[in-house]
Amino acid sequence: MHIDQESAAFIALVQASAGAAGAIVASAALQPVEVAKTRIQISTGGDDSTWATIRKIAAQDGVLGLWLGAIGKCTENGAKNFAYFYIYDGMNAIVKRHMALTTLVKLVLGYVAGVGNTLINMPLEVISTKMQLDDAKGIGTLGMLQRIVQNEGVGTLYTGLGYNIALCINPAIQNTILDKLKEAILGAMKRRNPGVAPALTAFQAFTLGAFAKAVATVVTYPLVRLKTNLQAGKVPTIERQPSLRKVTSKLGHGMERSGSVEMIRAMSFREDKEVEKASLLQRFVELYRGVGSALLKSTLQSALLYMVKDQVEFSVERLFRLSAEGFYRKTGQLKLGGFSGRPLAS
Repeated sequence: MHIDQESAAFIALVQASAGAAGAIVASAALQPVEVAKTRIQISTGGDDSTWATIRKIAAQDGVLGLWLGAIGKCTENGAKNFAYFYIYDGMNAIVKRHMALTTLVKLVLGYVAGVGNTLINMPLEVISTKMQLDDAKGIGTLGMLQRIVQNEGVGTLYTGLGYNIALCINPAIQNTILDKLKEAILGAMKRRNPGVAPALTAFQAFTLGAFAKAVATVVTYPLVRLKTNLQAGKVPTIERQPSLRKVTSKLGHGMERSGSVEMIRAMSFREDKEVEKASLLQRFVELYRGVGSALLKSTLQSALLYMVKDQVEFSVERLFRLSAEGFYRKTGQLKLGGFSGRPLAS
């Protein structure tokens, strides 16, 4: 069977499989930072140091507590990256045949891919977020799913959907920056050595992935933190200030939700500090509470993801080709062992 390596479907499958593999490796390696990041993001006071939080979790729950929800997170990130890269690279392969892939076009394609990925995989994200909290010890992925559906309703699996749709600009920014920088570097390599096919080294892929994710994270962080609070069921409010009290409707089983503006304002205050004494700068900085752990986790995860993805991409492509060649003849006939190419007895 002939495999068209330039087909959009084949390109998308290779990129998606390599991306999923990279995501799983990165998630498993960085789960302690992910757990610490989630705990810090839903807190409203105290130490927000990543390493201090990791030490505290290890002291309270043991070393295994740092990998709380690891299976759910690896499943989530593997599925999310498979869906994202399949949609993104498939659309890229199709669109570039008809028009130039400008920065704006790539941003749009990245955003569309992000929306598609969100709609498919958001329940996994909600489950994995809740599995990183204190009350999730000993509960597996299916157990957490059952608890959410029974106690809060199926709709809870899409908690923060609006914020996730808005945050699809994050991977769009990240992949646009990454693709443009990668294109520039590979172009420079090709000009220096015209006869050699250019390829990024593992270190270059690691560095580019980290830089692109850092920019995207800083731009979108307040929304990321708000979404994490909602998915964890920790609605940010300030009871001491009337204008910041919970204001809108009740969703699900009596869980009160504030309007977006009120919740973002509430996140700009610390519960262990006097509200009236907080300056505008202090409130702005507080919106980025936990950004250090988020940057550490997201940039390292993205860097590892792209490094692994770039290194295994060729292997994945080769595996698919060999698998297809093992099951099909060059004529396109399916190989069936001793009956290969013969009609089966009726």
